[in-house]
Amino acid sequence: MGRMERIWGKDCREYKPERWLRDGHYTSESAYKFTAFNGGPRLCLGKDFAYYQMKVVAASIIYRYRVKVVENHVVKPKFAVTMYMKYGLKVTLSKRDDTELAPA
Repeated sequence: MGRMERIWGKDCREYKPERWLRDGHYTSESAYKFTAFNGGPRLCLGKDFAYYQMKVVAASIIYRYRVKVVENHVVKPKFAVTMYMKYGLKVTLSKRDDTELAPA
């Protein structure tokens, strides 16, 4: 359902995070429209924890490192039950300076 044209539109197979932005603010979709965690009374108990954990890990990496996609690496999603990168996502990480980590 996550890539059905009648639900998401003609560009359903394109990676477009802006789908969830309305007037510059994140807007969630119905749990019945994106069923990775199911919906209604059978909503996954671990959904909120999974989102929280993902945000903490992403924030920790971005805070400590500069993340840059390797030059000339093809970034193409592979469509399966869970979407992942067809050729992986090759990146280089470079540690940020201590001066960049200090709070403003």
